Order: sequence, then structure tokens, then C-alpha cells
Amino acid sequence: MDYGKDFEDKIEKNDPENVVPPEENEKEELYQTEELNSEILKAEEQKQEELETTAPIPKVEFRNNKKSLGKMVKRFRRKMVASFIAVALVAALIGGGVTGAVMKYYGTQNDASAQVVTRYLPLDATSSDESGILNLIPNIYKIVSPAVVEIDTNVAYTNGYRTEYVPKGSGSGFIISSDGYIVTNNHVIDGASKITVKLLDGRSADAKLVGKDDRTDLAVLKINLPNLPVVKLGDSSKLQPGELAIAIGNPLGDSFAGTVTAGIISGLNRNLQSDYGPVKLIQTDAAINPGNSGGPLVNSKAEVIGITSVKLTSIGPSIQDPFGMFQSQGTPVEGMGFAIPINEAKPIIDQIIKHGYVERPMMGIGAQTITQQDAARYNLPVGVYIVQVQPNSGAEKAGIQPGDVIIKADGKNITSFEDLQSIINNHKVGDVINVTVWRNGKTFTVPVKLQSSANFQ
Repeated sequence: MDYGKDFEDKIEKNDPENVVPPEENEKEELYQTEELNSEILKAEEQKQEELETTAPIPKVEFRNNKKSLGKMVKRFRRKMVASFIAVALVAALIGGGVTGAVMKYYGTQNDASAQVVTRYLPLDATSSDESGILNLIPNIYKIVSPAVVEIDTNVAYTNGYRTEYVPKGSGSGFIISSDGYIVTNNHVIDGASKITVKLLDGRSADAKLVGKDDRTDLAVLKINLPNLPVVKLGDSSKLQPGELAIAIGNPLGDSFAGTVTAGIISGLNRNLQSDYGPVKLIQTDAAINPGNSGGPLVNSKAEVIGITSVKLTSIGPSIQDPFGMFQSQGTPVEGMGFAIPINEAKPIIDQIIKHGYVERPMMGIGAQTITQQDAARYNLPVGVYIVQVQPNSGAEKAGIQPGDVIIKADGKNITSFEDLQSIINNHKVGDVINVTVWRNGKTFTVPVKLQSSANFQ
């Protein structure tokens, strides 16, 4: 039998605190009983101390102070409960502070992630979880790729009474309107007798050449198919180096149709020399290969901000070989692709759609730059040497001849063909500019009326 437990149960049973509180007129008597029990307890403690110092420890006996002992046990329990509650409260406060701090920290991180996702996710996709960032490029691809087309070109070959088409090459393009207008590079379709366009959904159609512009390497095609997807054109003037850049196209033809590559905007306003002077392009490290030409360069909002056009593979050792045509002498380079800024292309595209050509002011000459070295060697002034004059042009009507050297235009010194072209571009068709010409040691100034380039297509 458990005597200790039995004794404790009796104490609990007889403890005044376990009894229902008496009426108001009995409370005073209860307080007196508690004070008496307290005095008895103190007397017992003093007696116990005296016995411990003067005699061996006697056998413990329980006296008639059961109520006071029960009171003590009960108070001890209450203190323990109070201590537990206090500790729990402190722990709760500390835990709440830590939890709050953690929630605030992660909350801040989540907010920051949400801002990044909102900035870079295309169109309406603004998920704030990690999958939103991981799916960024796939989302852009899903939006843009249906409007990216493969362009196959063929050249007509006549053999007796039969005409056959021989494959010439392939490239990329993108649909800009639901009625079938497609933008691509001029060099993709140049010289083609037949042009075929293939969509990602498997449809194909013969394309009509609306017009082209050699100078900007742009061309516009048109197909007649229903329910055509279209791209959204962005604003290339807002680009910054380091922004996301995605190229979608058909490198190496049909076998790799719908290829997507990603990189960043590596640079802006890159000058590459062309037959018509320097061209300012967007530089990117997104992989661009043969067949990508004419395809879109896309930003993080799934907007077309450029038209992929050139890939630099090597740099030559001299200005005469800037693209490393002589590979044994060139320096190989990687990750240097270029695209025509969409803001530069828009007015050209609009003119081609409207007129079928691009109207520019021109003098009607073929010319080349005379450098200081050339001038010293051939005893000529620095300027622009006239190689050819087109019939019925403004230059011919002004009396300019092959062999002349233009040294001034609009009162400004001309030291290169680019200088002359820049002055002409600042005018419109029908304007008259004053041109100073050197001929056989003599100089004279003549007025030249600028004509439309459409007259000499």
C-alpha cells in the first residue's frame, strides 16, 4: 500500500483551499485559522533546528498540523505553476520576436523577389515564387515563338523547256501584323526567285516580297494565312547593357527550327562598317548562327527590340580585313552577335509597307574617301572622290563629273564619305545643297538638288 500517496490524498481532501469558500461572515474565522497554522509551523521549525544541533535526528512523525502542511504543498504547487507560466510567457515573447524577425526577413526577401519577377516576367506572368524566375525564358518562348518563321529561298534554274528551283538558303523572320507582314534581313531573301515561309505550327505558304532596303539590310514579306500570331515590338532606346536578351530563330535551317538562345545586351550603338557607311547595332552574347538572320532579339517583356543580323567570328589584323576574312591572319572571337535596333527599323519597315521602297535623299553619285595618305600619294585633296555619276541625277545636272573631289558641302569640310552622307541625311528629298568641288587644281561651288533614292532602284 502506498502510504505516501494515501496521506497526500487525505491532506488534499482536508485542505481548506479545496473546500468551497464560506459565506462572507465566515471569512474572518478562516483568516485566523491560517495565521494560527503559520505560527505553529514557525514553532515547529525552530524546535527542529534545536534538535538538529543538540541530538540525533529523530524519527519523523506527522503531527496535528496536517492543514498547514497541506497549505504548504498547495502553495508550492501554485508557485511552480506560476513559474511555468512566467517561463512560458518569456519564451513566447522571445519566440515571437525571433519568429517575427524571421518572417520579416523572409518577407523582405519575398518582396524583393516579387519585384524582380514583376520586372522581368513577360506580359502578365508575375508569379512571385521561384518557378516564375525559372520559367521566365520558357514563358517568353511560348509567347514569341509562334510568330517566328523559317524562310527558305530558291533560285530558278531553266533547263531547256523546264524551270526548276534550286535551294539557295534559309533564314528567319517574324510576323508583325495579323494580315501577314513579315520582317527579315535583306540578305536572307536577296536574289531569291521563290520564297517559302514556314510557321512553328506546321503551316507554310509562298511569300511575296513587298520591298527591301539594301542600306539597312531589311526586307518585308507578306503571306496570306488566317489566324496568324504576331509579335509585340518594344523600345530599343530604353535598353541598358546587362539586360536579358533572347534570340529565337532557325539556325542551320529546318532541322533546328524554333531554336532559342539566351544572353544579355553586351553593348549599344556598336559601329560596324558597311557598304553604305557605319551602322549602329545592338551587341549581344546570345548565340547567333547562320539561319538566325532576320529573327527577333527579344527582351524580358517578350518584346522584339532587335533584328538579329551579324555574327562576328574573328577580327582581322588591319582595317582592310575587319571581319577576319583571311582566317589564318584573324583573331577568333566568341559571343559577339549583333542586331538592328527595332527603333531604327520601324520607319524603314513602315515605308516599305507603304511604298514598297525606302525614300531617301541622294545626289546620285558613287564615291570613295580620299585619306591623307591617299592625298599625299596621288596629289589630291582630302575629301570624297567621284567614281560614278548616275544619269539624270542631281549631281549630273549640277555638272559634277567622275574624277572630281568634293571637299565641302553645306559649308562644312568633307574628309570622308560618311561626312557627306551625314549631311545629305539631314535633308529631305527636293532640298538643294551647295557642294564645293575640286577639279584639276581648281575649286568651284555648285547647287545640287537632292532626289529620291526610289528613282534609282
